Amino acid sequence: MLKLGKQTQYALVALFHLDRVDPGARVSTHELSQRYDIPEPHLGKVLQKLSRAGVLNAVKGVQGGYELQGGLHELRLGDLMSALERKTSRVRQGHTILNIFPSCYVQGMVREVERRAIDHLYGMNLNDLLTEMELPEFSALPQEMSI
Repeated sequence: MLKLGKQTQYALVALFHLDRVDPGARVSTHELSQRYDIPEPHLGKVLQKLSRAGVLNAVKGVQGGYELQGGLHELRLGDLMSALERKTSRVRQGHTILNIFPSCYVQGMVREVERRAIDHLYGMNLNDLLTEMELPEFSALPQEMSI
């Protein structure tokens, strides 16, 4: 099973929120943490990584916070995952079907399906992903929302 890591999930929430704020507006880690019920220390690490990767601009100070450096149309899900997740594996995976069918042929088929799925996942444009989702506006999401 393909699974996005928590850091990638937190980053998606933050990026989609930042994409909806007024241009030039900054959002603090605390504000995002409170709004989406994400642990602030974990979210802070994610936002710092995104800043180092050039995805976000970080501004320190009283009026500081994070803002998108470019639009989501410039980002692919794979870029985000590469910046956040462990370097050793592209996507965490779990296999139960391989234990049921020991045949090399079936294992090869499963690996090929998995490879194609990962390639597709990595190539997904974040703006397209957001546009295709039928979610209510982020401003209408309840404070209790968590990932």
